[in-house]
Amino acid sequence: MNLLSPAFIELNSELKNKSHALNFLVNKLDDKGCLSDRREYFDAVLKREELLSTYCGYNIAIPHAISKAVKKVSFGFCRTVSLEWDKNDDEVKFILILAIPHSNKKEDNLHIDLMSQIASLALEEKVRKSWEEAKSVEEISKTFQ
Repeated sequence: MNLLSPAFIELNSELKNKSHALNFLVNKLDDKGCLSDRREYFDAVLKREELLSTYCGYNIAIPHAISKAVKKVSFGFCRTVSLEWDKNDDEVKFILILAIPHSNKKEDNLHIDLMSQIASLALEEKVRKSWEEAKSVEEISKTFQ
């Protein structure tokens, strides 16, 4: 698999709810220099969540947005205590946030490629088991190589 390296990996976050999680994760992307405008990207993520939940099963949510506020394609990983994402979803333990820069080029499908790779990885039971049991950032990082 040819994934980018995560901009950040958080192992033992105690996020209270979806709103807290999104705010925390967007701040992490901003801290890592992935965003030019934190608020604009955060608003884009919220708008995307309003369209359709980014919970995808297996205790995983993949919030994301395409935005001019994104400097470069990037993503972050967070393992957290179980939290409610949306009312009808199972609890979320793993969150992968994706930041995709807006492009006017129709052939630019970076977001589709990244989403596909992340989703494929998340569907692998042994990868999810590694995420669950990892004791270090390095162990998580290896699952994205």
